[in-house]
Amino acid sequence: MLFDRDGTLVENIPYNGDPRRVRPAAGARRALAELRARGVALGVVTNQSGVGRGLLERSQVRAVHERVAELLGPFDVWAVCPHAPWEGCPCRKPAPGLVLAAMARVGAAPDRTVVIGDAPTDVGTAYAAGVRGVRLPSPGVGLLAAVRLLLRGG
Repeated sequence: MLFDRDGTLVENIPYNGDPRRVRPAAGARRALAELRARGVALGVVTNQSGVGRGLLERSQVRAVHERVAELLGPFDVWAVCPHAPWEGCPCRKPAPGLVLAAMARVGAAPDRTVVIGDAPTDVGTAYAAGVRGVRLPSPGVGLLAAVRLLLRGG
């Protein structure tokens, strides 16, 4: 299962490079714990255009990811697009590059992969990669319910 970072796993703070500002989204800890208990591989697929825009350093993005892992537990894969929107790279959501790279790293099949996010680009990248996409009704809202529904086969 692949997750968007900002607005899905953690509160959305645009261009956040400060690990002290990271706050888990509602239900994120519980949702991830339930998935881990079932042996589901977990990954994060995230656009971080602040790097390409010159607003963040890659080291800041890594520090934020380390804090996310401290608060929410380990992830099997992190796939990050550091490019600005105008660069037209194949990894920037909604292009499929991040999802395809994350799946390759954990050996996941498309028919067993889901992307959960809070934005249309998250669902768009899922469809572009040939996997299932779930959009939360609003940032951080419904994450636990969506995970439980998926675990029941929904």
